[in-house]
Amino acid sequence: MARNFEAVYKKLSLILFFSTLCLINPSGLLAQEIRAIPPDIQVDPEILKNASSAELRRLLSDNNKKAGEQPGDDLHRRNEKKTLDSDSLKQDNIKRSIAGPSDVYGADLFRNQQILELSELNTPPDDYPIGVGDNIVVTLWGGADFEQEYIVGRDGSIFPRGLGKITVQGLPFAKAREIITGRFNNVVPAKTKVSVTLGQPRTIVVQVSGNVETPGPVVVSAFTNAMNVVALAGGVSEYGNLRKILISRAGKIIDSIDVYKYLFNGNYGNHLYLENNDFIIVPFYEKKVLATGQFKRPMYYQLHQNEGVEDLIRYAGGFTPDAYVSAASIIRNQNEHQIIKTINLKAIGMKASGQVVDEPLLDGDIVAVNLINPGLMNRVVIKGAVAYPNLYEVRPGDRVFDLINRAGGITPSTYLDRAYIYRGAADSSTTEPVRISINLKDLNKNLNSPDNLPIYANDIIELFSRYQFDDKKSISIGGEVRKPGTYDKYGDMTLKDLLYFANGLLPSAEFGMIEISRVMEYDSSGKYLVPVSNKTFTYSVNRDLALDSETEDIQLMPFDQVIVRRNPSFNLQQNVKITGEVLYPGQYPKLNPGESLTSFVARAGGLRPNANLSGALLYRLRDSVSNKINPLSKSLAALADSLRGTFQEPNADYVAIDLAKALQDPGSKYDLTMVAGDVLYIPPVNPVVTIQGVVQNNFKVFFEKGKTGARYYIDQAGGFSQRPWRKRIFVTYANGTSKSTRSFAFLHFYPKVEAGSTITVPQRPEAKGIGERGSQIVTTAVPILIAYILTQIKW
Repeated sequence: MARNFEAVYKKLSLILFFSTLCLINPSGLLAQEIRAIPPDIQVDPEILKNASSAELRRLLSDNNKKAGEQPGDDLHRRNEKKTLDSDSLKQDNIKRSIAGPSDVYGADLFRNQQILELSELNTPPDDYPIGVGDNIVVTLWGGADFEQEYIVGRDGSIFPRGLGKITVQGLPFAKAREIITGRFNNVVPAKTKVSVTLGQPRTIVVQVSGNVETPGPVVVSAFTNAMNVVALAGGVSEYGNLRKILISRAGKIIDSIDVYKYLFNGNYGNHLYLENNDFIIVPFYEKKVLATGQFKRPMYYQLHQNEGVEDLIRYAGGFTPDAYVSAASIIRNQNEHQIIKTINLKAIGMKASGQVVDEPLLDGDIVAVNLINPGLMNRVVIKGAVAYPNLYEVRPGDRVFDLINRAGGITPSTYLDRAYIYRGAADSSTTEPVRISINLKDLNKNLNSPDNLPIYANDIIELFSRYQFDDKKSISIGGEVRKPGTYDKYGDMTLKDLLYFANGLLPSAEFGMIEISRVMEYDSSGKYLVPVSNKTFTYSVNRDLALDSETEDIQLMPFDQVIVRRNPSFNLQQNVKITGEVLYPGQYPKLNPGESLTSFVARAGGLRPNANLSGALLYRLRDSVSNKINPLSKSLAALADSLRGTFQEPNADYVAIDLAKALQDPGSKYDLTMVAGDVLYIPPVNPVVTIQGVVQNNFKVFFEKGKTGARYYIDQAGGFSQRPWRKRIFVTYANGTSKSTRSFAFLHFYPKVEAGSTITVPQRPEAKGIGERGSQIVTTAVPILIAYILTQIKW
């Protein structure tokens, strides 16, 4: 039997050992899967604690699929992908830096989608040539009402009934209107008005070629001009010529358009109507130049071969007010290199040797105009003890005296023995300005003084105040005065003066104890202060602040400290508040410094029959507050109001008392000495017991005499709930004190319960290291383990 039991014991020990390993750290089995999680993936800790290895692998696989990576993708591949993306961005930036058509002045004109169709006008231009397909409308009113449309036929004529053939092709609209009106006037009744208008114009096909975005045929009305046709073809491309758009008819160039003339002068050139099968040709530009920097309209411009800097300035609108035009730069491509040329733009357009000065430009040139350097060139700074320290204009011939006058002159406190001039210090580029000292006393007497030095641009003049070289002298007063503080000392200030500044003495002052502490005195010359060992003087004063004859003229020294002592016989009432179940609740002043708790209860008329001695509460103001409780009415009223509610005061602390023992033995250690500001609250008897925490029902039950066990009242609440922490059960009594459970092994000795008590049952925390999976292992393993043990034992 013993041998079998020993074998069973060994097996049981092994099972318990491995079970314990799993319980101590069940998540350790998943360490490999957890380490495989990339650091940039956020995973809920609850998932890590409860998920199995298979579940973690599935989560990682799903994440890799969402990220577009295979499980085997490593960090190197992800970094490589980021590098390629960065290179792509750089290439895009390079492409965007190349000037497109919209960066060239005038190119945006063709990107305006609101193209004016002349067919939308009520009256066509008089010079519009009539052609095959035009719609002519004739309207009669007055003596006869009639309206008819006639389309110009292939033979170039219209055929009104009764009037015969009227040839109009090639005629200007005004001439055609005159002929048609005359023919109708010959046959219509008198007083009949004739109106001839153009209805729907004919359509034509115009070929667009060269440097446009969409070359090819364009179908438009005969009213449309060449610029509208180019716009319908998408506008001029990057290399298209805006300055010379050609119109060709029957193989010959019949006209050209300069967009810049239209933009600057509103000039289309010759007003040419397009005809069917006309060609519009946009050749390559002659030269393109970039105007950059302080131009009013910095961008690319197309120039004719004979145009130079003067034309470029005109097209760019001139310069901004802060442009540095004396030395502009032309950057030019020459012999496969870039060179720079500096020119003075002020001279452009001026006549020299009978010719206008200009600078030729080449294709690809960049004309750059810099911004003038910030900073005032003719300023001088004056600061310090003048009426208006500021920046001022420096004029030729200015000297120190001139600038001081310009700044409003010196002040009464100006120190005249020395001032400074810092040559060029206002210019930040000055590496080491020169400092020159001057004497303003001599300057004030004689303008020809050598100290009246000339002043130049960027100089700084600094004047001082004599107060800068003297410490501020003050005197302090404290103690029993109405306005304690620190006051500036002036002249022959006396003790009586200072008492008036402090608004006199308080009623609590000791008039015979005014003390002066002194640490500084004037030397024999009376000009300079010297430190001395701390001296103390005591004086007396009457209630009307009259000093005796000996101290009437006592003068104060800088840094004197005056203290008015308190009369030891003067004390305000020291009040205590008694509230609750006493006959006469209210505020009671202390009769003597050592008056105790029981004395105040007796003065309040004693206790009421319903007083709960064990629940008595004493609140005491904290030290930082009790030091300021001379006027106690507001503090005590607020404190009493709080005691009637939750009995909590943010500026007071609870003091544990045993009122029953104090009343039984007055003068004992339980009979505490009361302090000013104390509040004693004696509540009525509370006949209930409160049960809270991990019990079936949190509620209140009546206290039963003789039933003082906590377990009895816990059973009244339905008993314990999940995971009660029995050895941590505690009871809180009506006076705020608490007692905890005493435990020995598996035995628990609960505190006694009184009326008004609260029983609290805390919840036992979950065992550390054992999660939900550990609990499942225990729940499953224990029955199996017990069954195994029973099968191994031979009874």
